[in-house]
Amino acid sequence: MLAAKALIKILILITAWLLLHIPAKAQTNLLLNGGFEEVNTCTEYKAECGVEGWFYLKEVKAQMLSNDGELKLLGLNSYGINFIWREYTGFSPVIGAILPCGLQKGNVYTFRGIVSALLNPKLILKPGICVGERFYVPGRPFSKTMQPDSIIQITAIPKTNFVQFEYSFTATGTERYLTFGTYIEEDKVGVKKQLTGTQTVNMVLDNFELIPSDPKETICTAFGENKEKIYHYDFRHKEMDYSLYGKGELAIVFSKEDSSFITKIKEPPTTVLTDTLKLGDVFFDFNKAILKPGALKMLEDFFINNKDPLFIDSVYVEGHTDSIGSDKRNMALSLERCESIRQWLLLNSILSDPGIQVHPFGKTRPIATNSTPQGRSLNRRVELIIFRRNEK
Repeated sequence: MLAAKALIKILILITAWLLLHIPAKAQTNLLLNGGFEEVNTCTEYKAECGVEGWFYLKEVKAQMLSNDGELKLLGLNSYGINFIWREYTGFSPVIGAILPCGLQKGNVYTFRGIVSALLNPKLILKPGICVGERFYVPGRPFSKTMQPDSIIQITAIPKTNFVQFEYSFTATGTERYLTFGTYIEEDKVGVKKQLTGTQTVNMVLDNFELIPSDPKETICTAFGENKEKIYHYDFRHKEMDYSLYGKGELAIVFSKEDSSFITKIKEPPTTVLTDTLKLGDVFFDFNKAILKPGALKMLEDFFINNKDPLFIDSVYVEGHTDSIGSDKRNMALSLERCESIRQWLLLNSILSDPGIQVHPFGKTRPIATNSTPQGRSLNRRVELIIFRRNEK
């Protein structure tokens, strides 16, 4: 019996490891800034005081957390949340997002992410979700018809304080807001002991995604325009709280609520053509992300001066560094160089923002040894993987 239990435990750990380490097919994330990497500069204080695309009530205190790179499943930033538990056991909102695209009625979607929580051990916390026309606020009239639910599919991530959660639902087609929250109650098992003092809950959130079950479903035509409208809402204090509490929605109006607002079903091309354009370390100044003239000429020759039509569908921009320096700086530098390429593609109207994906890898994917200057020079690079449609 003990051997069987040990085997089951090993299988669970192996399954969790595989979920985190085996590369998955690229999937469309319908949430903005689900990795919490893009920081908001709030209107009230002209300072960084939140992340782009996510909103909360005044009872919730939010803070950007910079990661040191030791925990590989986190990016450069995570979202730190703390609030006081006031003995309410129902669904309590923590943060919420506006969906930049409407969902397909009858289609299935999966909300997932990772979270860690620090609270009194006599309290039990379960994550929850509510997807509807508005941001969910307990007790408000507009929330009466909304149906929050607890998330029960939770897997501990080995050797960390994080758990991975996953929740699937069928869309009604009326969803506009996704609210992430908690259910908290006192643990009644064992000897009863009244809780004393203020009960503070601290959470760390990262890697939030809303993924359609149909692999052909992708973002809507108005995605880029709607993203800009959401990102330009820079209030993070009174005005945001009044709007969410009073009406369950922010003063963000999309100009298009027609078919361009609904996600699209994208038929894959019969043949996928790819090119790889590699910008080595000589195309950037040392430890900087500014494109040098040689890099600009290479980009212009390929994307602008090319005599043959390219029919570009999308571009992956991957940034890599050598092993010199801290993990945090290497990851930041590879991200900055990727962003330089992305900005050039946008400024020259090569692609719209949704067609460009940035993937900073820091020092994690060397192509040569880091023990020699020549090898390190090869590892410092930016690679553009260009996906082309097979068209006449």
